[in-house]
Amino acid sequence: MTTKQTFSSSDKRRTAPAPRRAARARAESARALPMFELSFDVEPVVSIVRRHVTLSKEADEAIKHELIEMLGRATVQLRTADHKSGAHNDDPVLTTEQAAQLVNVSRPYMAKLIDSGVVELHQKVGNQRRVLRSAVTRWQAAERTRQAKALKRLSKDLDEEIFSS
Repeated sequence: MTTKQTFSSSDKRRTAPAPRRAARARAESARALPMFELSFDVEPVVSIVRRHVTLSKEADEAIKHELIEMLGRATVQLRTADHKSGAHNDDPVLTTEQAAQLVNVSRPYMAKLIDSGVVELHQKVGNQRRVLRSAVTRWQAAERTRQAKALKRLSKDLDEEIFSS
């Protein structure tokens, strides 16, 4: 299906045709940013599909074509090795069971910590809670610090009581 755009003569003078504008914009952005070319071979992905499903030649070609099309629209974000642009880049998402096992508490207690906001909730999947590993370890470190302070206060109080008699 083709569509035809019509312009009045005054519109033609004021704006360049869309293909020229797009080419000019691409050229300007190419001057502003360094160009990188990323290539991705879709064959390994298709071979994984082939291991599980018998594909006709047409289906095989269609999958390759759709993968190429999808990856062509993918957004690529470049970052340096020392740049952490968010906790979830290399911070695993844990279920309440996994989080509880990590810090050696019960699952219901971990759920209570999450619901009360003591451990930050990352997302809910249905009625299930998910947390980032860093949030759980942050809580664990704070809890250990709190316990150490309480033990110091207790030992100080006991020393005063024992030695003041």
